[in-house]
Amino acid sequence: MSDPPGGIDPSVIDLIDQLEELVSTGRRVPFTSGVVVNEDEALELIDRARLGLPDELTQARHLLEDRHRVVDEAEQESERILARAEAEGQRLIDEAEARAGVMVGEHEIAEQAQTAAAVVLAEAEERAATIRAEADAYAREVMLRLEDQLMRAATTVRKGIDSLPASGKSPRKRRERE
Repeated sequence: MSDPPGGIDPSVIDLIDQLEELVSTGRRVPFTSGVVVNEDEALELIDRARLGLPDELTQARHLLEDRHRVVDEAEQESERILARAEAEGQRLIDEAEARAGVMVGEHEIAEQAQTAAAVVLAEAEERAATIRAEADAYAREVMLRLEDQLMRAATTVRKGIDSLPASGKSPRKRRERE
């Protein structure tokens, strides 16, 4: 492994090239595709390459980690919001169903009241018609009795008139004529 001339720190590309050279010049393991390399040299090149990476790559890695964390938090928050929205929606549905039930109940009570009122009104009209018929029958009966009494009184008056002498005649003569 050789450093670039002039004491300049090698770039990451240079370090990767050196690692590649180390692997390609390594001793082959018979009957395999594997090679034997000096572990210390390989790890030193990897460490130097890691240190030679620009700060932007480290920042980018941290940004990606932050991005994953933010996305995870956002997903969790959206799940919480969705759960709250579903709970609120269910609460509103339950409340609406309860109100609808009350309104249906009130409507049924109103219908029952109207039905009861109609029954009471029909019974009242029927009773009034019965009372009118009974009153008419009573009035007819009273008038028939009155007519009978008046007829008897008229008959009595007629008999009284007939029994009185008419302009100087005796009542007997009159009776004889009849």
